[in-house]
Amino acid sequence: MASFNPERPLRRLGEGLAVAGGAAMVLMMLHIVADVATKYLFNDPIDGTTEVVAAYYMVAVVFLPLAYVTFAEGHLIVELFTARVSGRPRAALVGCAGLVTLAYLLFFIWFTGVEAVRRTREGEAWETSVDLVAVWPSRWFLTIGLGAMALYVALALVRHFGRGSGEPGSARLEVRARDTW
Repeated sequence: MASFNPERPLRRLGEGLAVAGGAAMVLMMLHIVADVATKYLFNDPIDGTTEVVAAYYMVAVVFLPLAYVTFAEGHLIVELFTARVSGRPRAALVGCAGLVTLAYLLFFIWFTGVEAVRRTREGEAWETSVDLVAVWPSRWFLTIGLGAMALYVALALVRHFGRGSGEPGSARLEVRARDTW
């Protein structure tokens, strides 16, 4: 019987959220093009475009793909001071950086989650020129995107510290080929 590998469902979750972020980008583009077209062709822009773009599309594009970007090693890395560090010092540094990253993510997950709950209860909506646009659902994009990233970082930390600092490859915190966040 094969053992459970948490990497596969986390990767699928990250890929799904990245697809959702990509879909939000395409929808944002189509929505803006339609708004501009109706504005110039019919002198009647689509009401609430600015609010929907700011509250939904932009937030989804930025936060939903974070887990995938982490898994795919897409975050920027500056190795100005650590490029020549290797072995146990590098493993310790990578482990500490991972713990700080996870703590940072948990902090933001907590506060964005509290805010999402509060805004959901209030039924947060933004006023447009003629109506209200409910924006409380988009508050959850931050918590979901950051939460998925935190799960991947936690998995990487478990694997990093589970290898032990003396084993080959222990300086790597990720599941794949490079030291990344």
